[in-house]
Amino acid sequence: MEKVYMIAAGGTGGHFYPGYALGLKLVERGHDVVFIIKKGNSSAAHILKEKDLFYHEIDFEAMPRSINPIRWFSFCKKFIKSCFYLRGLIKSYKPVACVGMGGYISFPLVFCAHFMGVKTAIHDSNSRLGFSNKISGLFVDKLLLGLPLDKNPKKSILVGTPIRSEFAQGASAAEEGYWEMTTNFGINILIFGGSQGAKRLNLAAAEVALKLTKKSRLINFLHISGKRDYEMLKEIYQDAPQIELIEYAHDIYALMKTAQVIIARSGASSIAEIVALQKPSILVPLPTAANNHQYFNAKILTDNGCALMVEDNKDLVSKLEKTLISLLKDSKTLESIQDNLRISPIPDPLEAADICASQVEHLAQK
Repeated sequence: MEKVYMIAAGGTGGHFYPGYALGLKLVERGHDVVFIIKKGNSSAAHILKEKDLFYHEIDFEAMPRSINPIRWFSFCKKFIKSCFYLRGLIKSYKPVACVGMGGYISFPLVFCAHFMGVKTAIHDSNSRLGFSNKISGLFVDKLLLGLPLDKNPKKSILVGTPIRSEFAQGASAAEEGYWEMTTNFGINILIFGGSQGAKRLNLAAAEVALKLTKKSRLINFLHISGKRDYEMLKEIYQDAPQIELIEYAHDIYALMKTAQVIIARSGASSIAEIVALQKPSILVPLPTAANNHQYFNAKILTDNGCALMVEDNKDLVSKLEKTLISLLKDSKTLESIQDNLRISPIPDPLEAADICASQVEHLAQK
């Protein structure tokens, strides 16, 4: 092995996929990559196995936000166990750098690597640093930012959020065929709430979709529900031929490329994918997100005319319907959003993996 890099890519898609994209770029550059993922993350394990990428699992959990002694005991026990396991992996693989992609899975890796003399970095995709990354930041040599912050910390550099290379390719005939499940004409609207799903958004968007498809045969919806809400939405969408429901899509790039409008939460990876594809979107921030970071993620786009935002409150259904109808009727706004996305203040997500890889390589050379 010439050079080995270790990447901790968390439990959710928003943390895993940027790390996955970075890992593939490092492999493309001739390096070896070892991933650290959460134990039981079957979707991440499946993807890594398909690409013949090395990975190890750790049984770790987020730091408790309460004084419950049982939860703190469990956290400390898993932290110590994870550190001993990772110490062994670092001694075995001898990585030149260890990178955490955000979330609590990153912390044990950068913590151990730091005290073992290995160069470290973390990546934060959001416009507000997460709690885990604030703690991890005490033990890293470089902080890679996906979105601009109000005040950039020391050791930080704005690099963007890496996304998969598939987003750079044109839509294939097979990908265009996704929409044949509904109709072959009209405007195609994609709804998704992130890898974990989003019940309130799912229900509100479903109500709007049913109303609009009853009024017009020129509107088609494809709704990615997440596993939790699939059966519920399946009942709601009975006898709705212009609405296609799927539980999960690893190849979401295929659906996003062939949609004209996207309705989604404003997680950092979703933001990056929307910017890369220059798709008009209606963003509905998750109100319970830590530090309200999804609101500030969306605000970066809306402040620059790159998206529309609807807040998730008691008026969500009516405001979402009104905003969507207004957008569909106004071709100038659609064109303006696409034009603004081409010059957005966010680094090109399609180049972010290259930039991150260069930063990590440079760090390892020091």
